[in-house]
Amino acid sequence: MKLHSAMNHLGALLLSLAALSCASDDEPGSATSNLVGALGRANRPLPVAADRIDRAGRPAISAALISTFNPPAREADLERYNTSGNANPDFLPIMASSLAILDGLDGVCGNQLLIDLDLPNPYAPLASALNDDQVYVRSDREGAGSAYLGVEGEAIGALEPGQGSGGGRVPGDDVIERSYSVLVAGQLGGYDDLVERDDAQHDVDVFPFLAEP
Repeated sequence: MKLHSAMNHLGALLLSLAALSCASDDEPGSATSNLVGALGRANRPLPVAADRIDRAGRPAISAALISTFNPPAREADLERYNTSGNANPDFLPIMASSLAILDGLDGVCGNQLLIDLDLPNPYAPLASALNDDQVYVRSDREGAGSAYLGVEGEAIGALEPGQGSGGGRVPGDDVIERSYSVLVAGQLGGYDDLVERDDAQHDVDVFPFLAEP
């Protein structure tokens, strides 16, 4: 599938480009309160006796940011990330370090979304936002359609009110291109994995929405 191909492509590509880091030696600072306050956050407990084995609120985030450039720690950190609750602060320095590398992927440092050059670590705001691994929707915008990261984009001022549509995502959304573009250049498109389409057609109206395996 498109997502699987993109994840493999992303891991290989990013490891080969780790030397482009725009990193500083400082630890990330505090979360940007405007994003968290605007979007809210819900840390719902798991059912009794249930173990969390994965989390993928925002596709490509764990593949791109969790020790992607530190192979010896990659497997253990991914396991901790997937089994932890969202917004675990332990992952902020890990994510910020990866964001610094991704910021230089287009040859320009400082154009990443939410970057704040006045902070000791300019990548702390975006790391904090992405660490809250949830996809937000506007249930009051019935019929507005989906726009992956649209609600989040409005909340941080990257989109005008209403441009984010209903937020969320549907199977046909190119969430990998959107994720690449945000992480590399602070824009909502233009940087893709060159995987043009999925290998199946998905019904966006009939549950469970996904094609047969």
